[in-house]
Amino acid sequence: MVRPDHRLYDLRELLSSVRVMLLMLTVASFFVLFVSFQFIYVFALIFGTMFAIRGLIGRRCPKCDGALKETGAERDKANAFVMHITWRCPRDGYEEKEQTKGDAGLFGVK
Repeated sequence: MVRPDHRLYDLRELLSSVRVMLLMLTVASFFVLFVSFQFIYVFALIFGTMFAIRGLIGRRCPKCDGALKETGAERDKANAFVMHITWRCPRDGYEEKEQTKGDAGLFGVK
């Protein structure tokens, strides 16, 4: 349910929900397998649009629906491949940390 004062945050959460993705995948597989294989193009566009909208909305604050800004990033002391990114809301000070795993070094050697 989308709250009137948190439209973008709720829409982003809805589009990234596992249940919504599985439901869309089930509907898409039914149409592609049992109706016509041509529906694969329609559902590819729908999935692409869902990912694009989610990317355009970006990270949002759950308290005020403001855009979160990246305030810092630091490497994990124990694992050089893990990076901790701090996101902060400029309106109310809400803060969240994201853990990102990436490759480091020449040619991505691990």
